Amino acid sequence: MNVTKAENTNAKFKVWCESCCIRVVPNEERVVVCGKTYHSHCYSKLSAKPKVDVQGTRP
Repeated sequence: MNVTKAENTNAKFKVWCESCCIRVVPNEERVVVCGKTYHSHCYSKLSAKPKVDVQGTRP
C-alpha cells in the first residue's frame, strides 16, 4: 500500500520584508502597512525619509 505525505505540513507562511527582501521570522516584530510587511527597523527607516511629491510633466 502506498502512503502519500504532504511535503509542507506546516500551516505557517513565509513572509519577506518589502524593503530589504530578508525573511521575517514568525517570532520577529513586524509592521504591516497597506498589505506590505516590513521589519520594524526597515519601516522606521522608510517613514523617516521625506516624501517627494512628483508633479506631472504636462503644464
